[in-house]
Amino acid sequence: MKGMKFSIIIGFLAVLIFCGMYFTVIKEKSEKIAVKEKEYEELETKLSKTIAVVKRKQEAARKLKIVSAKWNQAKKMLPTEASISTLLTTLTKQSSKNEVKIKHLKPLGRSSKDKYDEIRIEMQVQGSYHKIGSFMADLNNMERIVNVRNLKLNPVSAGEDEEPQISASFNLLTYVTKGGKVEG
Repeated sequence: MKGMKFSIIIGFLAVLIFCGMYFTVIKEKSEKIAVKEKEYEELETKLSKTIAVVKRKQEAARKLKIVSAKWNQAKKMLPTEASISTLLTTLTKQSSKNEVKIKHLKPLGRSSKDKYDEIRIEMQVQGSYHKIGSFMADLNNMERIVNVRNLKLNPVSAGEDEEPQISASFNLLTYVTKGGKVEG
């Protein structure tokens, strides 16, 4: 019986020690683990949000690059300054390249529209039908916006050994942003 009392006391002491350890050490560690798990979940949520923001930022940067390239191209097409002398030089080069003679070239001035100003130039060129067509195609492919209005084609008498010639009269229109400078 003495052995049984001793076993009960030892068992009771073991339970007491276990309970004491549970409430002092294990419970405290469990609470710390729960706090750390909650912090981990919050940090994981923040990380996933941050990754999403970085991805959106990268996509926005890519789109900005595309839009910037388009904007730079648009600025070339509709400049803020119209250098008439540069335009006339370009027209002269295009006519030489296409073997077309410029017979008449006269800037007519500027007229204001809603969001842009229109600069008109009166032109007359002479050459073969195909060379004038090539000249017109090159005008169409210029960096800046250039339109041809009131095109009139007339035959020009040529000698027997010469290629048939035509004369093309037209108004050339180019544009500049509203209030932009016109030089030349």
